[in-house]
Amino acid sequence: MTAGGEKHNRLSHPWKGPPKEKRRWHRYPAAEGAQALLEGRPYRILDISRGGLAIFSYGEGAVPDEMLLSLHMVEEGHFLESLLCRKVSDKRVVSQSTYSTELIQRVSLEIMDEDPDLDARLTPFIRRT
Repeated sequence: MTAGGEKHNRLSHPWKGPPKEKRRWHRYPAAEGAQALLEGRPYRILDISRGGLAIFSYGEGAVPDEMLLSLHMVEEGHFLESLLCRKVSDKRVVSQSTYSTELIQRVSLEIMDEDPDLDARLTPFIRRT
């Protein structure tokens, strides 16, 4: 409890309150089967927004700092080619399997493309709940 008798959650700071969202755009879970293609290599999309997306990278293949990325959902026939992106972060993910030694990274990418129709073009890649 705070001095004024108010409760704060475990992520709140007693003086500053709950953490503020830094992202400009809300992230949504990616649709089932949504993939990003970089140099012909597929990556699973974890979440996506107008401002960026997060992918899983398996193995030692490095994701470059800047790239042209394509988004695909082959079964549904959705394709978005040559999306200019910049790597914002990459964090190693600890495998849940004790037998796996494969490197898994969560890579966050910022979408640099300034296409005014980008929102509509990204919509098919967002999971419908």
